[in-house]
Amino acid sequence: MGGDVPRQFRWLRSSRSIYAAVVVFVLAVFALSGFFFAKAIGVEEREHLAQKDAIARSVAASIEAREHGYLNVLQSYAGRFRFRESVKNRDAREAVVHLRQLHESFPEMDRVFLADRSGVVWATEPDTPEIHGRSYASRDWYLGVSRTWQPYMSDVYTTDLGHTLAVALVIPIRDVDARVIGILASVQRLDVLRDWLLPIQIPGGDLFVVDRKGQLVFHRTRPGAEHFGDYVNLPVVRRVLEGRTGVAELENSVDRVVTLSAYRWLPTLGWGVVVQSQKDVALQRVRVLLIASGAVGVILTVGLAGLGGLALRNERRTAAALARSTERLTMLHEIDRALIAAKAPVEIAEAILPRLRDLLGVPRAIVNLFDLRAGEVEWLAAVGRRRFYRGPAVRYSLRLAGDLEALRRGEPQVVDVHSLPASSEAEALLASDVRAYMVVPMIARGELIGSVSFGGSPSDFSTEQISIAQEVAAQLAIVLEQARLHERITRQAEELELRVQERTAELSSANEQLQREIGERRRAEQEADRANRAKSEFLSRMSHELRTPLNGIIGFAQLLELEVPDGNQRESVDHILKGGRHLLGLINEVLDVARIEAGNLAMSPEPVSADEVLRAALALIRPQAAARSIQILEPAPVGRYVTADRQRLQQVLLNLLSNAVKYNRQGGAVRVGCEDGSSGRLRFTVADTGGGIAPEMMNRLFRPFDRLGAEQTGIEGTGLGLALSLRLVEAMGGTLTARSTVGEGATFTVELFLADGLLLPAHAAAEIEAQTGAAASIRGTVLYIEDNLSNLRLLERIIARRSGVTLLSAMQGSRGLELACAHRPDLIILDLHLPDMPGADVLARLLADPTTKAIPVVILSADATPGQISRLLEQGARAYLTKPLDVRGLLSLIDDTLRNEKRS
Repeated sequence: MGGDVPRQFRWLRSSRSIYAAVVVFVLAVFALSGFFFAKAIGVEEREHLAQKDAIARSVAASIEAREHGYLNVLQSYAGRFRFRESVKNRDAREAVVHLRQLHESFPEMDRVFLADRSGVVWATEPDTPEIHGRSYASRDWYLGVSRTWQPYMSDVYTTDLGHTLAVALVIPIRDVDARVIGILASVQRLDVLRDWLLPIQIPGGDLFVVDRKGQLVFHRTRPGAEHFGDYVNLPVVRRVLEGRTGVAELENSVDRVVTLSAYRWLPTLGWGVVVQSQKDVALQRVRVLLIASGAVGVILTVGLAGLGGLALRNERRTAAALARSTERLTMLHEIDRALIAAKAPVEIAEAILPRLRDLLGVPRAIVNLFDLRAGEVEWLAAVGRRRFYRGPAVRYSLRLAGDLEALRRGEPQVVDVHSLPASSEAEALLASDVRAYMVVPMIARGELIGSVSFGGSPSDFSTEQISIAQEVAAQLAIVLEQARLHERITRQAEELELRVQERTAELSSANEQLQREIGERRRAEQEADRANRAKSEFLSRMSHELRTPLNGIIGFAQLLELEVPDGNQRESVDHILKGGRHLLGLINEVLDVARIEAGNLAMSPEPVSADEVLRAALALIRPQAAARSIQILEPAPVGRYVTADRQRLQQVLLNLLSNAVKYNRQGGAVRVGCEDGSSGRLRFTVADTGGGIAPEMMNRLFRPFDRLGAEQTGIEGTGLGLALSLRLVEAMGGTLTARSTVGEGATFTVELFLADGLLLPAHAAAEIEAQTGAAASIRGTVLYIEDNLSNLRLLERIIARRSGVTLLSAMQGSRGLELACAHRPDLIILDLHLPDMPGADVLARLLADPTTKAIPVVILSADATPGQISRLLEQGARAYLTKPLDVRGLLSLIDDTLRNEKRS
C-alpha cells in the first residue's frame, strides 16, 4: 500500500506534469525565440554593414575619379609647350593666360597658382599680387610635393586669402629633360567639396571624409574650422589613417553613440571615407520586431505550432530581405566596377536596369536625361517586362517629370497618369498599362541632370523601393558626371594636341627659316672677318709707314733745335717740329678712329675713380689755361666710381678741357662738373665762356675733320678730337652730348655707368667675414698678374681675410712668369689685358713650362664674351671669372683650389 497514491491526489501529479511540460515548453519557446531574434539582429547588422561598405566604395570611387580628373587636367596643362616655356622663363604674363583658361574651364578650382621649386609663388589666377614672391616652403602642399616630386593632395588648411578652409592639389612641372622647373597647384575650398558631396544621401546614416591627419574634409553637420579636428581620435578614423579598409561596430565618443561603420582609405589622395549609422537607429526595426515577437511569443506559448509557424515566417522574411539587400549591394557594386572601368553611361544603365526592375518589382524602369533649356526629357536607357528599348532617343516634355523645383531639392515625385493633361505621351503610358510612376532625381554638383523613373499599376510605392531607387540614382549621377568630365578632358586633350601640332609646324618652319638666316649670317660674318683682317693689316701698315718717316723728321728737327742758334733758322726748325708733332697727333687720332670702327681698339673697363681721373686731366690742362688767363672752376669731390677704361676716359676729358680752353675768350672761365645722372649714371660736364656754336652747325659737331670754320681762325686742331671722344665714350657704354648758346659758350656732357669702388660692399664684407672662420685652416700662395692698381688693392683686401694665404703680385706678364717659376705658387690669377704681352700668351707659356704647367690658372677679366671664355677654358684655364667680381665666388674658388692642392 505504501506505493499506492490516493485517487484524490492523482490529478495533482498529472497537473504537475502538465505544468512542467508547460514550463519546458515556454522555456523552449523563449530559447527558440532568442535564437531566431539573435539571428535576425545579426543578419540585419551584416546587411547594414554591407550596405554601408558598398556606399563607402561608391563614394570613394567617385571622389577618386573626380580628383583624378582634376589631376589629369593639371597634368595636361603642365605638359603644354607654351605653358612649360612660360614657367621655365618665368614669363608671368604668358603663364597667367593659361592659368586663366584653366580657371575659366574649371571654376570649381577656386584658385590656381604657380610656384618655383623653392615654394615661392609668382603667378596666380585670380590675380593676387599681394602673395607674389611669398614663400610657402613650410606649407604642407609644398612639403608633400617636394618630398618625391609626385602629384600630392594637401591636408586641410586655412587660406591666406579669405581665410577659408581648403585643400590644394599640387603637381610638379617638368621640362622635356624631366627636370622639375616649377609647381602648379589648384586650391579647392571645402565649401565646393561640401556642395558636391551634400546631395549624396546615405539611407539611415551619414558619411564624412578626413585627410591624412584625421581632419574633417567633409561632414554634413560639422562644417567650419572649429569642427575639423573633432574626429581625430575616433577609433574608425585611427583605422582609416592606418591605411585599413573594412566594416566594424565602433564607438563614436564625440557623438556618444555606437555606430555601424564602413571605412575606406584613398592612398592616392591621403583621404579616408567613412559611412556610418547609429546602431540603435539601424537596428530599431529589428528591436521593435523583437519586442513584438516576444509579446507574441508569450501570447502564443499555448501552442508550439503557432510559435514555430511565426518563427518560420520570420526566417523566410529575413531571408527574403537578405536576398534583396544582397541583390541591391551587388547592383551598386556593379555600378562601381563599371565606373572604375570607365564604361559608357548607356552601357552601365542597360546593365543595371533589368536588375533594378526585378528588385523593385515593377514592369518598367527608365533612366532619363534632362534638357532644361529645351524643357525636354530624353531616354538614356529603358527596359520593359520583356525587352530593352533600342533605337532613336525618345524625347518628351519635362512636365511629365513632375514638380521640377521639388526634384531639384532631391524630393522624389509620384505622378498619376490619369491626372496628366491629355497628350500622346499620356495615352502611350496608359496603353503600356502604366497607371502611376515615380520619378527619382539624379543630382550632380547641385545640378539636376536626370532621373530614374519606374511604375506600373496604381499603388503606394514603398520606402524600400524609394531608397533603392535613390541609391541607384545617386550612383548613376556620379557616372554621368564622370562621363561629362572625361569627355571635357578628352576634348581639351584633342584641342591641345591639335595646338601642339600647329605649333610644331610653326616651329619647324621657323627653324628652317632660322637655319637659312644663320647660314646667311655666317657667310656675312666670314666676309666681315676678312674685311676686318684686311683693315687691321692696312692700319698696321699705315701706322708703320707713316710713323717711320715722321720719326726721322721729328728726330732730326730736335737735333737741329739743339744746334741752331736763335733767329730765322730756329723759327723754321720750330715750325718743322710743330708740324711734325701735329701730324703725329693727327695720325694717332685717325688710327684710333679706324680701330674703333674696325672693333680692334683694346678697352679695359674697370671701376675708375671720378675724382682721380678729373684731377689728372685738370693737372695737364692748367698750364694751357694759365697761358690765356683762363680760370678753371673745379667740382667738389664726389667719391664715386664709373665703369670705364681709365686711359681712354682721361683722353676724352682732356680733349674736352683742351677745346674749352682753345675756343674760350681771353681771361674767360671753364666750369667742370661731376654729379649723379639718370638711371644709375655719373655725369661729367665741361662748360666754357667762349663764342658758342651756331645752331645750324650743331649737327656737324661730331663729324670727323669738320672744324666748323675754326681752321680760318688760326686755332690749331685736326677736327678729329670730338669725333674720337664720341666713339670712345660709346665704346665704354656711355653718352656724349653738347648744347650751346651763341655768345655765351658751349657745354659738353659725358654720362657713364656707376660702378662699385675699391671698398667692399657691406654684404660682401659680411659674406667674407662669415667664411673666415670656416677657412682659417686654408694655407697657400696666390700670384695675381694685373696692371691695374685699384684691382690689385681690391684683391689684397680680399686675400687679407685669409690669414694663411700669401699674395704675390706682378703688373707685367713677363714679371708674372718670373715669379711663377721662382715661387711656384698654389694658384695664379691672371688678367688678359697686360702692358707687355696678352694674358692668353702668358697662359700658354705657363702651361708649356714643366715647372708651372701643374699650377691652376684662373682668368679674371672684364671680357665676358662667350667665345673668349670657351677658348681660354679649352686652352687650359681652371676657371674664368668676370669683372666686376663676385667676392663670395672668388673666395670659394680660392678655398677649394688651395684645399685640393694641399690634398694632392
